[in-house]
Amino acid sequence: MEEFYDQETLKRVQQTQADILRDVLDLCDRHVIDTFIIFGSALGVVRHQGFIPWDDDIDIGIFREDLPRFTKAAKEELGSKYEFLTCETNHNYACTVTHFQKKGTKFVSRDVKNCDYTPGINIDIFVYDHLADGAIARKYQFFMTWFLGRLLYLSGKGIPFIPYKGIKKKASEFICSMVRLGLRMLHITPLKVYRRFQKESQRYNKRHTECYAAFETPKPWLNAMKKSDVYPMKKMPFMDFTVYIPKNTDQLLTRIFGDYMQMPPEDKRVNHRPYIIDFGEE
Repeated sequence: MEEFYDQETLKRVQQTQADILRDVLDLCDRHVIDTFIIFGSALGVVRHQGFIPWDDDIDIGIFREDLPRFTKAAKEELGSKYEFLTCETNHNYACTVTHFQKKGTKFVSRDVKNCDYTPGINIDIFVYDHLADGAIARKYQFFMTWFLGRLLYLSGKGIPFIPYKGIKKKASEFICSMVRLGLRMLHITPLKVYRRFQKESQRYNKRHTECYAAFETPKPWLNAMKKSDVYPMKKMPFMDFTVYIPKNTDQLLTRIFGDYMQMPPEDKRVNHRPYIIDFGEE
């Protein structure tokens, strides 16, 4: 495919993702499990009552304590149609974010086209864990999860996409190659890095600290929040159905995007750079 979508393909991707989301929300309603729309998807809900027009993913959040029930119910009731993609389910997957994807489909972005796994059309699940209370401990937790997330990406097979040009691109490729060589020599696999990432993310869960963060994001300090920022959740339209967003979504989106109601210039309207898309049997 070309670097960016034709509108017909983009709309098909968005509709497939919306169908996945609808099935997830119906499941959560039946089992009284709270999930909420976050990040760019929440921006789409507030500004467009659906997707950001050029966007091609859906981000949902869930608290760690609710994840086991969600995982169990999803496998039992939706397992014939969908599957989870994590380092635990596919040891070649080198990303911290959990994908809930439609079986029989393919959604390979240019960023991962040379990696040794094939993701499907999916929605992203971000898990909110307890964040350390103390300033020093919080900075350490942020740094370690950020570092391990980057290390996980480099630990996978294949050649990662480097979004630079010229000398900067060559220097970055050389550094990445050296890091990857070192990881292979030390027999450090994506699964090992992922499990360490999970340990650092969940370090304070038994202490029931005041704030939470989704450490899968590049800058988790921007999405840190209290449960009082989430509840009571707001019900909002998304295409032809409704979703829930955190109560203080305006504050969270401002922290992440700034003036999020202002449309960005066209050269900043990015998506996941599709390379291979297969809708499977529909």
